[in-house]
Amino acid sequence: MLVFLLAGGVKGVVGLGLPTVAVALLSATFGIEAALPLLVIPSFVTNVWQGAIGGHAAALFRRFGIALAIVPVTTWVGYHYVFVAAPDAMERVLGAVLLFYAALGLRSARFRVPSRAEAVLTPAVGIVNGLVTGVTGTFVVPIVMYLEALGLDRDQLVQMMGIAFSVSTAALAVVLVLHGAYRLEAGYVSAVAVLPAIAGMVAGARLRVRLTPAAFRKWLLVALALLGLKLLVAG
Repeated sequence: MLVFLLAGGVKGVVGLGLPTVAVALLSATFGIEAALPLLVIPSFVTNVWQGAIGGHAAALFRRFGIALAIVPVTTWVGYHYVFVAAPDAMERVLGAVLLFYAALGLRSARFRVPSRAEAVLTPAVGIVNGLVTGVTGTFVVPIVMYLEALGLDRDQLVQMMGIAFSVSTAALAVVLVLHGAYRLEAGYVSAVAVLPAIAGMVAGARLRVRLTPAAFRKWLLVALALLGLKLLVAG
């Protein structure tokens, strides 16, 4: 419950990070196989909430619909052919993903995608994001960097992250159920964890107006890098 309170707070401040923070902290304690089912319901509820606000949903679905349609298929591929085959190695993969994401953020890396390349890159991002979701249970890489590189304004970016994360969460839930990895006990815990996750989101949103977003993001990335290093070495 404390993990989801913290993860919800992070999401409330920066608009993302609930599954990343939650699965990283829970994996470090319980292992990634036990962590993945717990994040499904809190992540889905908070992401649907985020994706429903902003007024750009129809336009975003038209623009990124092909990527959203691809994600469930490649999530199943990533889980079935990679995670199931070598679950012990997945903690190392998660650690590497966290380190990669943190390193890009700390270096203030910024990419720009020309409009003529979007038709090709959008399906490719959907493929990669689904694979990463199936393997690690995190949804951030590479979709967030791609959306930033397209130059979406803040409201569109936050809403699209909510939409994309909702699709990824639903896809992960279906994959876990199909593979018998979503036990009833985990569902109960996951459902109860919605409450601290929402409480954290509300508190984080209030805290956002008092903190410098750049400073908070910097320390968040440092924490993710340390967690990634721990998982990479421990795995």
